[in-house]
Amino acid sequence: MVSLGELVSLAGSSLRPLAPFDAARGISGVHVSELEDPGRYLDGGELLLTTGIPLRAAAADAYVDRLAAQGIGAIGIGLGEGWEQAPPALVERCRSAGIPVFEVPDGAPFLDVSRAFWSIAGRGGQEEAIRTAHAHTRLVQAAAGPDPVAAVVRVMAQAIGGWVAWLPLGRSAAPALLHPRSLEGMLPSVRADVERSLLRSGVEAASFVSHGSTVVAHAVTDGERTRGALALGAGRPFGSSDRQLALTATALLRLLTAGDTGGSTPPADWITALALRGEAPAARALAAVSDVDLPLLFRVVASGQPAAGGIGRGVERDGVHLTLWPADSDPAAGSGITSGEVGLEDVPAAAARVVALHRTSSGGGLQVDPDARARRWAATLASSVPDLHRTVVAYLRNRQQAERAARALGVHRNTIRPRILAAERLLDVSLDDPDVAAELWIALRDLPL
Repeated sequence: MVSLGELVSLAGSSLRPLAPFDAARGISGVHVSELEDPGRYLDGGELLLTTGIPLRAAAADAYVDRLAAQGIGAIGIGLGEGWEQAPPALVERCRSAGIPVFEVPDGAPFLDVSRAFWSIAGRGGQEEAIRTAHAHTRLVQAAAGPDPVAAVVRVMAQAIGGWVAWLPLGRSAAPALLHPRSLEGMLPSVRADVERSLLRSGVEAASFVSHGSTVVAHAVTDGERTRGALALGAGRPFGSSDRQLALTATALLRLLTAGDTGGSTPPADWITALALRGEAPAARALAAVSDVDLPLLFRVVASGQPAAGGIGRGVERDGVHLTLWPADSDPAAGSGITSGEVGLEDVPAAAARVVALHRTSSGGGLQVDPDARARRWAATLASSVPDLHRTVVAYLRNRQQAERAARALGVHRNTIRPRILAAERLLDVSLDDPDVAAELWIALRDLPL
Protein backbone atom coordinates (compact mmCIF):
# COMPACT_ATOMS: atom_id res chain seq x y z
CA MET A 1 0.00 0.00 0.00
CA VAL A 2 1.09 3.57 -0.76
CA SER A 3 -0.27 6.54 1.14
CA LEU A 4 -2.25 8.94 -1.02
CA GLY A 5 -0.35 11.89 0.45
CA GLU A 6 3.00 10.43 -0.65
CA LEU A 7 1.66 9.68 -4.12
CA VAL A 8 0.29 13.19 -4.66
CA SER A 9 3.51 14.72 -3.36
CA LEU A 10 5.74 12.69 -5.67
CA ALA A 11 3.45 12.96 -8.73
CA GLY A 12 3.48 16.75 -8.32
CA SER A 13 1.61 18.65 -11.01
CA SER A 14 0.60 15.39 -12.73
CA LEU A 15 -2.03 14.71 -10.05
CA ARG A 16 -4.02 17.71 -8.80
CA PRO A 17 -6.60 17.28 -6.00
CA LEU A 18 -10.07 18.65 -6.70
CA ALA A 19 -11.27 18.28 -3.10
CA PRO A 20 -9.71 17.79 0.35
CA PHE A 21 -8.50 14.21 0.92
CA ASP A 22 -7.09 11.97 3.64
CA ALA A 23 -3.32 11.90 3.07
CA ALA A 24 -3.00 8.67 5.07
CA ARG A 25 -5.44 6.79 2.84
CA GLY A 26 -3.80 3.71 1.34
CA ILE A 27 -3.65 3.14 -2.42
CA SER A 28 -3.09 -0.45 -3.52
CA GLY A 29 -2.29 0.29 -7.18
CA VAL A 30 -2.85 2.51 -10.21
CA HIS A 31 -5.32 1.21 -12.81
CA VAL A 32 -6.25 2.81 -16.14
CA SER A 33 -9.64 1.96 -17.61
CA GLU A 34 -12.17 3.47 -20.00
CA LEU A 35 -14.83 0.86 -19.25
CA GLU A 36 -18.23 1.99 -18.05
CA ASP A 37 -18.03 -0.60 -15.27
CA PRO A 38 -14.39 -1.52 -14.50
CA GLY A 39 -15.24 -2.96 -11.08
CA ARG A 40 -14.70 -6.62 -12.00
CA TYR A 41 -11.09 -5.82 -12.86
CA LEU A 42 -10.44 -4.06 -9.56
CA ASP A 43 -9.56 -5.51 -6.16
CA GLY A 44 -10.26 -2.40 -4.08
CA GLY A 45 -8.06 0.45 -2.95
CA GLU A 46 -6.78 1.43 -6.43
CA LEU A 47 -6.42 4.89 -7.96
CA LEU A 48 -8.49 4.62 -11.13
CA LEU A 49 -7.37 6.87 -14.00
CA THR A 50 -9.73 7.58 -16.89
CA THR A 51 -10.02 10.14 -19.70
CA GLY A 52 -13.74 10.31 -18.91
CA ILE A 53 -15.02 8.37 -21.92
CA PRO A 54 -17.47 6.37 -19.71
CA LEU A 55 -19.00 9.61 -18.43
CA ARG A 56 -20.24 10.53 -21.89
CA ALA A 57 -22.47 7.45 -21.99
CA ALA A 58 -23.43 7.08 -18.32
CA ALA A 59 -24.43 9.32 -15.44
CA ALA A 60 -21.59 10.31 -13.11
CA ASP A 61 -23.64 9.24 -10.07
CA ALA A 62 -24.03 5.65 -11.25
CA TYR A 63 -20.38 5.46 -12.33
CA VAL A 64 -19.06 6.63 -8.96
CA ASP A 65 -21.53 4.50 -6.98
CA ARG A 66 -20.37 1.33 -8.76
CA LEU A 67 -16.74 2.17 -7.99
CA ALA A 68 -17.57 3.02 -4.38
CA ALA A 69 -19.20 -0.38 -3.96
CA GLN A 70 -15.97 -1.97 -5.20
CA GLY A 71 -13.94 -0.08 -2.59
CA ILE A 72 -12.09 2.20 -5.02
CA GLY A 73 -9.28 4.21 -3.40
CA ALA A 74 -9.42 7.35 -5.55
CA ILE A 75 -10.43 8.57 -9.02
CA GLY A 76 -8.38 10.69 -11.41
CA ILE A 77 -9.72 12.15 -14.67
CA GLY A 78 -7.35 13.06 -17.48
CA LEU A 79 -8.06 16.32 -19.26
CA GLY A 80 -7.61 17.09 -22.95
CA GLU A 81 -9.49 14.15 -24.47
CA GLY A 82 -12.95 15.64 -24.42
CA TRP A 83 -12.90 17.32 -21.03
CA GLU A 84 -11.31 20.72 -20.42
CA GLN A 85 -12.12 20.41 -16.72
CA ALA A 86 -13.40 17.64 -14.50
CA PRO A 87 -17.19 17.22 -14.77
CA PRO A 88 -18.77 18.98 -11.75
CA ALA A 89 -21.21 16.07 -11.29
CA LEU A 90 -18.28 13.65 -10.94
CA VAL A 91 -16.50 15.84 -8.40
CA GLU A 92 -19.65 16.36 -6.33
CA ARG A 93 -20.56 12.67 -6.30
CA CYS A 94 -17.01 11.71 -5.27
CA ARG A 95 -17.17 14.20 -2.42
CA SER A 96 -20.49 12.83 -1.16
CA ALA A 97 -19.19 9.24 -1.45
CA GLY A 98 -15.93 10.05 0.37
CA ILE A 99 -13.78 9.17 -2.64
CA PRO A 100 -10.74 11.42 -3.28
CA VAL A 101 -10.92 12.90 -6.78
CA PHE A 102 -8.08 14.35 -8.87
CA GLU A 103 -7.38 15.69 -12.33
CA VAL A 104 -4.44 14.84 -14.56
CA PRO A 105 -3.66 17.98 -16.60
CA ASP A 106 -3.68 17.97 -20.39
CA GLY A 107 -0.31 16.70 -21.60
CA ALA A 108 0.62 14.88 -18.40
CA PRO A 109 0.78 11.13 -19.16
CA PHE A 110 -0.90 8.66 -16.85
CA LEU A 111 2.45 6.88 -16.81
CA ASP A 112 3.86 9.68 -14.62
CA VAL A 113 1.36 8.75 -11.90
CA SER A 114 2.12 5.03 -12.25
CA ARG A 115 5.86 5.68 -12.02
CA ALA A 116 5.34 7.75 -8.88
CA PHE A 117 3.32 4.92 -7.32
CA TRP A 118 5.89 2.24 -8.05
CA SER A 119 8.73 4.47 -6.96
CA ILE A 120 7.13 4.75 -3.52
CA ALA A 121 6.07 1.09 -3.45
CA GLY A 122 9.65 0.04 -4.10
CA ARG A 123 11.04 1.84 -1.10
CA GLY A 124 11.76 -0.13 2.07
CA GLY A 125 12.49 0.66 5.66
CA GLN A 126 10.51 3.56 7.08
CA GLU A 127 7.98 3.67 4.25
CA GLU A 128 7.14 0.00 4.77
CA ALA A 129 6.69 0.61 8.49
CA ILE A 130 4.34 3.53 7.78
CA ARG A 131 2.25 1.47 5.37
CA THR A 132 2.08 -1.41 7.84
CA ALA A 133 1.02 0.91 10.65
CA HIS A 134 -1.68 2.40 8.43
CA ALA A 135 -2.88 -1.08 7.47
CA HIS A 136 -3.16 -1.96 11.17
CA THR A 137 -5.28 1.14 11.68
CA ARG A 138 -7.51 0.31 8.71
CA LEU A 139 -8.05 -3.20 10.04
CA VAL A 140 -9.17 -1.92 13.43
CA GLN A 141 -11.39 0.73 11.85
CA ALA A 142 -12.96 -1.98 9.69
CA ALA A 143 -13.68 -4.07 12.80
CA ALA A 144 -15.43 -1.10 14.40
CA GLY A 145 -17.68 -0.39 11.40
CA PRO A 146 -20.73 -2.02 9.84
CA ASP A 147 -20.43 -5.67 8.73
CA PRO A 148 -17.06 -5.89 10.53
CA VAL A 149 -16.03 -9.46 9.67
CA ALA A 150 -16.45 -8.89 5.94
CA ALA A 151 -14.67 -5.53 6.26
CA VAL A 152 -11.68 -7.08 8.04
CA VAL A 153 -11.42 -9.75 5.33
CA ARG A 154 -11.60 -7.13 2.57
CA VAL A 155 -9.03 -4.78 4.13
CA MET A 156 -6.67 -7.66 4.84
CA ALA A 157 -6.86 -8.81 1.21
CA GLN A 158 -6.12 -5.29 -0.01
CA ALA A 159 -3.20 -4.97 2.38
CA ILE A 160 -1.43 -8.13 1.18
CA GLY A 161 -2.40 -7.79 -2.48
CA GLY A 162 -3.88 -11.29 -2.55
CA TRP A 163 -6.97 -13.14 -1.34
CA VAL A 164 -8.24 -13.71 2.20
CA ALA A 165 -10.86 -16.19 3.42
CA TRP A 166 -12.80 -16.35 6.69
CA LEU A 167 -13.95 -19.91 7.41
CA PRO A 168 -16.32 -20.09 10.40
CA LEU A 169 -16.96 -23.49 12.01
CA GLY A 170 -20.16 -25.09 13.29
CA ARG A 171 -23.46 -25.97 11.71
CA SER A 172 -25.04 -22.68 12.75
CA ALA A 173 -22.03 -20.62 11.73
CA ALA A 174 -22.34 -17.73 9.31
CA PRO A 175 -21.37 -18.34 5.67
CA ALA A 176 -17.71 -18.39 4.71
CA LEU A 177 -16.27 -15.26 3.08
CA LEU A 178 -13.54 -14.76 0.51
CA HIS A 179 -12.22 -11.52 -0.96
CA PRO A 180 -12.01 -10.68 -3.79
CA ARG A 181 -15.44 -12.09 -4.47
CA SER A 182 -14.47 -13.06 -8.01
CA LEU A 183 -12.48 -15.94 -6.43
CA GLU A 184 -15.29 -17.29 -4.23
CA GLY A 185 -15.30 -20.50 -6.28
CA MET A 186 -12.09 -21.43 -4.46
CA LEU A 187 -13.84 -21.58 -1.08
CA PRO A 188 -14.59 -25.34 -0.94
CA SER A 189 -11.02 -26.38 -1.76
CA VAL A 190 -9.52 -23.69 0.51
CA ARG A 191 -11.69 -24.92 3.38
CA ALA A 192 -10.57 -28.50 2.73
CA ASP A 193 -6.90 -27.44 2.70
CA VAL A 194 -7.29 -25.42 5.92
CA GLU A 195 -9.13 -28.21 7.72
CA ARG A 196 -6.47 -30.73 6.72
CA SER A 197 -3.44 -28.55 7.48
CA LEU A 198 -4.65 -26.53 10.46
CA LEU A 199 -7.85 -27.51 12.19
CA ARG A 200 -7.42 -31.30 12.34
CA SER A 201 -3.84 -31.00 13.60
CA GLY A 202 -4.82 -28.66 16.44
CA VAL A 203 -2.03 -26.14 15.73
CA GLU A 204 -2.59 -22.40 15.89
CA ALA A 205 -1.04 -21.59 12.49
CA ALA A 206 -0.05 -23.45 9.35
CA SER A 207 1.48 -22.68 5.96
CA PHE A 208 0.92 -24.55 2.71
CA VAL A 209 0.45 -24.06 -1.05
CA SER A 210 -3.04 -23.92 -2.55
CA HIS A 211 -4.18 -22.86 -6.05
CA GLY A 212 -0.66 -21.70 -6.85
CA SER A 213 -0.58 -19.38 -3.84
CA THR A 214 1.45 -19.40 -0.68
CA VAL A 215 -1.18 -19.72 2.06
CA VAL A 216 -0.92 -18.92 5.77
CA ALA A 217 -3.84 -19.94 8.00
CA HIS A 218 -4.52 -18.96 11.62
CA ALA A 219 -7.00 -20.58 13.97
CA VAL A 220 -9.46 -18.13 15.53
CA THR A 221 -10.29 -19.33 19.02
CA ASP A 222 -12.65 -18.18 21.76
CA GLY A 223 -11.33 -19.65 24.98
CA GLU A 224 -10.80 -23.37 24.38
CA ARG A 225 -13.08 -23.54 21.34
CA THR A 226 -12.02 -22.89 17.74
CA ARG A 227 -14.52 -20.58 16.06
CA GLY A 228 -12.99 -20.65 12.60
CA ALA A 229 -9.88 -19.91 10.60
CA LEU A 230 -8.41 -16.99 8.68
CA ALA A 231 -6.56 -17.96 5.51
CA LEU A 232 -4.36 -15.61 3.45
CA GLY A 233 -3.09 -16.39 -0.03
CA ALA A 234 -0.76 -14.56 -2.41
CA GLY A 235 1.45 -15.42 -5.34
CA ARG A 236 4.56 -14.45 -3.36
CA PRO A 237 6.21 -15.34 -0.05
CA PHE A 238 4.79 -13.50 2.95
CA GLY A 239 7.04 -11.05 4.77
CA SER A 240 7.14 -10.11 8.44
CA SER A 241 4.75 -7.18 7.95
CA ASP A 242 2.19 -9.50 6.31
CA ARG A 243 2.41 -11.88 9.25
CA GLN A 244 2.02 -9.03 11.74
CA LEU A 245 -1.13 -7.92 9.96
CA ALA A 246 -2.44 -11.49 9.98
CA LEU A 247 -1.99 -11.66 13.76
CA THR A 248 -3.88 -8.39 14.16
CA ALA A 249 -6.71 -9.60 11.92
CA THR A 250 -6.86 -12.88 13.84
CA ALA A 251 -7.08 -11.06 17.17
CA LEU A 252 -9.87 -8.83 15.85
CA LEU A 253 -11.81 -11.82 14.53
CA ARG A 254 -11.52 -13.44 17.97
CA LEU A 255 -13.09 -10.33 19.45
CA LEU A 256 -15.81 -10.19 16.82
CA THR A 257 -16.73 -13.88 17.03
CA ALA A 258 -16.84 -13.71 20.84
CA GLY A 259 -19.40 -10.93 20.48
CA ASP A 260 -21.37 -12.92 17.92
CA THR A 261 -21.73 -15.86 20.33
CA GLY A 262 -23.01 -13.85 23.25
CA GLY A 263 -19.65 -13.39 24.90
CA SER A 264 -18.32 -10.01 25.91
CA THR A 265 -14.65 -9.16 25.51
CA PRO A 266 -13.89 -5.59 26.58
CA PRO A 267 -11.72 -3.62 24.14
CA ALA A 268 -9.15 -3.09 26.94
CA ASP A 269 -8.49 -6.85 26.99
CA TRP A 270 -7.63 -6.84 23.31
CA ILE A 271 -5.56 -3.67 23.61
CA THR A 272 -3.42 -5.38 26.26
CA ALA A 273 -3.15 -8.57 24.21
CA LEU A 274 -2.07 -6.65 21.10
CA ALA A 275 0.46 -4.57 23.06
CA LEU A 276 2.02 -7.65 24.67
CA ARG A 277 2.24 -9.29 21.24
CA GLY A 278 4.17 -6.29 19.90
CA GLU A 279 1.38 -4.81 17.81
CA ALA A 280 1.47 -1.27 19.17
CA PRO A 281 -0.12 0.39 16.09
CA ALA A 282 -3.10 -1.97 16.26
CA ALA A 283 -3.43 -1.45 20.03
CA ARG A 284 -3.46 2.33 19.57
CA ALA A 285 -5.95 2.13 16.72
CA LEU A 286 -8.27 -0.10 18.72
CA ALA A 287 -8.03 2.28 21.69
CA ALA A 288 -8.94 5.21 19.44
CA VAL A 289 -12.03 3.62 17.93
CA SER A 290 -13.10 2.22 21.34
CA ASP A 291 -12.68 5.52 23.24
CA VAL A 292 -10.10 3.95 25.58
CA ASP A 293 -7.58 6.52 26.85
CA LEU A 294 -4.06 5.11 26.87
CA PRO A 295 -1.31 6.61 29.05
CA LEU A 296 2.05 7.61 27.63
CA LEU A 297 3.93 5.14 29.84
CA PHE A 298 3.09 1.69 31.20
CA ARG A 299 4.25 -0.95 33.66
CA VAL A 300 4.07 -4.67 32.91
CA VAL A 301 3.29 -6.89 35.92
CA ALA A 302 4.05 -10.62 36.03
CA SER A 303 2.26 -12.50 38.81
CA GLY A 304 1.11 -15.96 39.78
CA GLN A 305 -2.53 -14.87 39.93
CA PRO A 306 -4.49 -12.41 37.77
CA ALA A 307 -4.14 -8.82 39.02
CA ALA A 308 -7.43 -6.92 38.77
CA GLY A 309 -7.49 -3.20 38.05
CA GLY A 310 -5.03 -2.89 35.18
CA ILE A 311 -5.74 -2.12 31.53
CA GLY A 312 -7.86 -5.12 30.67
CA ARG A 313 -7.65 -8.53 32.30
CA GLY A 314 -4.24 -9.35 30.85
CA VAL A 315 -3.04 -12.64 29.38
CA GLU A 316 -1.48 -15.85 30.67
CA ARG A 317 1.81 -17.21 29.41
CA ASP A 318 2.88 -20.63 30.65
CA GLY A 319 1.29 -20.12 34.04
CA VAL A 320 2.45 -16.50 34.47
CA HIS A 321 -0.21 -13.78 34.37
CA LEU A 322 0.76 -10.56 32.58
CA THR A 323 -1.15 -7.33 33.08
CA LEU A 324 -0.61 -3.81 31.80
CA TRP A 325 -0.82 -0.81 34.13
CA PRO A 326 -0.51 2.94 33.70
CA ALA A 327 2.93 3.96 34.94
CA ASP A 328 1.49 6.41 37.48
CA SER A 329 -0.70 3.80 39.22
CA ASP A 330 0.15 1.21 41.86
CA PRO A 331 -0.37 -2.42 40.68
CA ALA A 332 -2.72 -4.38 42.92
CA ALA A 333 -0.97 -7.75 42.58
CA GLY A 334 -0.16 -9.36 45.93
CA SER A 335 3.15 -10.69 44.69
CA GLY A 336 5.10 -10.71 41.47
CA ILE A 337 7.46 -8.53 39.43
CA THR A 338 6.64 -5.13 37.94
CA SER A 339 8.67 -3.54 35.17
CA GLY A 340 9.94 -0.01 35.02
CA GLU A 341 8.14 2.65 33.00
CA VAL A 342 8.04 1.79 29.28
CA GLY A 343 6.36 3.07 26.15
CA LEU A 344 3.81 0.97 24.29
CA GLU A 345 6.39 -0.22 21.74
CA ASP A 346 8.63 -1.51 24.55
CA VAL A 347 5.92 -3.51 26.33
CA PRO A 348 6.93 -6.91 24.80
CA ALA A 349 10.57 -6.56 25.92
CA ALA A 350 9.48 -5.52 29.41
CA ALA A 351 7.08 -8.47 29.54
CA ALA A 352 9.83 -10.93 28.60
CA ARG A 353 12.08 -9.56 31.34
CA VAL A 354 9.50 -9.61 34.15
CA VAL A 355 8.42 -13.15 33.19
CA ALA A 356 12.03 -14.32 33.44
CA LEU A 357 12.47 -12.54 36.79
CA HIS A 358 9.19 -13.95 38.11
CA ARG A 359 10.29 -17.52 37.40
CA THR A 360 13.46 -17.07 39.45
CA SER A 361 11.86 -14.99 42.20
CA SER A 362 11.30 -16.41 45.68
CA GLY A 363 8.11 -14.38 46.10
CA GLY A 364 7.57 -12.02 49.01
CA GLY A 365 5.32 -9.25 47.75
CA LEU A 366 5.40 -7.16 44.60
CA GLN A 367 8.98 -6.44 43.53
CA VAL A 368 10.19 -3.85 41.05
CA ASP A 369 12.53 -5.01 38.29
CA PRO A 370 15.91 -4.18 39.91
CA ASP A 371 17.40 -2.90 36.68
CA ALA A 372 14.44 -0.60 36.09
CA ARG A 373 14.39 0.90 39.58
CA ALA A 374 18.16 1.41 39.60
CA ARG A 375 17.96 3.29 36.29
CA ARG A 376 15.22 5.47 37.76
CA TRP A 377 17.34 6.22 40.85
CA ALA A 378 20.36 7.05 38.69
CA ALA A 379 18.32 9.34 36.46
CA THR A 380 16.89 11.13 39.50
CA LEU A 381 20.36 11.73 40.93
CA ALA A 382 21.70 12.88 37.56
CA SER A 383 18.99 15.55 37.41
CA SER A 384 19.64 16.72 41.00
CA VAL A 385 22.36 19.15 42.17
CA PRO A 386 25.86 18.01 41.11
CA ASP A 387 27.21 17.84 44.69
CA LEU A 388 24.52 15.34 45.66
CA HIS A 389 25.27 13.14 42.66
CA ARG A 390 29.05 13.19 43.25
CA THR A 391 28.64 12.51 46.97
CA VAL A 392 26.50 9.40 46.39
CA VAL A 393 28.99 8.05 43.84
CA ALA A 394 31.90 8.61 46.26
CA TYR A 395 29.94 7.11 49.17
CA LEU A 396 29.12 3.92 47.22
CA ARG A 397 32.59 3.66 45.69
CA ASN A 398 34.08 3.75 49.21
CA ARG A 399 31.67 1.13 50.58
CA GLN A 400 29.44 3.57 52.49
CA GLN A 401 32.36 4.91 54.57
CA ALA A 402 31.80 8.65 55.12
CA GLU A 403 35.42 9.50 56.02
CA ARG A 404 36.87 7.90 52.90
CA ALA A 405 34.19 9.54 50.75
CA ALA A 406 35.02 12.93 52.31
CA ARG A 407 38.74 12.52 51.55
CA ALA A 408 37.93 11.55 47.95
CA LEU A 409 35.81 14.68 47.51
CA GLY A 410 38.10 16.98 49.50
CA VAL A 411 35.38 17.99 51.98
CA HIS A 412 34.87 17.64 55.73
CA ARG A 413 33.38 14.34 56.85
CA ASN A 414 30.47 16.19 58.50
CA THR A 415 29.44 17.33 55.02
CA ILE A 416 28.87 13.79 53.77
CA ARG A 417 26.12 12.60 56.13
CA PRO A 418 23.64 15.48 55.41
CA ARG A 419 24.09 14.96 51.68
CA ILE A 420 23.51 11.20 51.99
CA LEU A 421 20.36 11.82 54.06
CA ALA A 422 19.16 14.26 51.39
CA ALA A 423 19.79 11.68 48.66
CA GLU A 424 17.94 8.99 50.62
CA ARG A 425 14.93 11.30 51.02
CA LEU A 426 15.05 12.10 47.31
CA LEU A 427 15.17 8.42 46.29
CA ASP A 428 13.04 7.11 49.19
CA VAL A 429 15.59 4.35 49.91
CA SER A 430 18.41 3.62 52.35
CA LEU A 431 21.85 3.73 50.75
CA ASP A 432 23.08 1.42 53.50
CA ASP A 433 20.78 -1.33 52.20
CA PRO A 434 23.21 -3.70 50.39
CA ASP A 435 20.70 -4.51 47.61
CA VAL A 436 19.99 -0.82 46.96
CA ALA A 437 23.67 0.06 47.06
CA ALA A 438 24.66 -2.70 44.65
CA GLU A 439 21.91 -1.93 42.12
CA LEU A 440 22.48 1.82 42.22
CA TRP A 441 26.25 1.51 41.93
CA ILE A 442 25.94 -0.60 38.79
CA ALA A 443 23.59 2.00 37.27
CA LEU A 444 25.82 4.95 38.28
CA ARG A 445 29.33 3.73 37.61
CA ASP A 446 29.31 4.30 33.86
CA LEU A 447 27.60 7.68 33.99
CA PRO A 448 29.74 10.82 33.57
CA LEU A 449 30.05 12.98 36.69
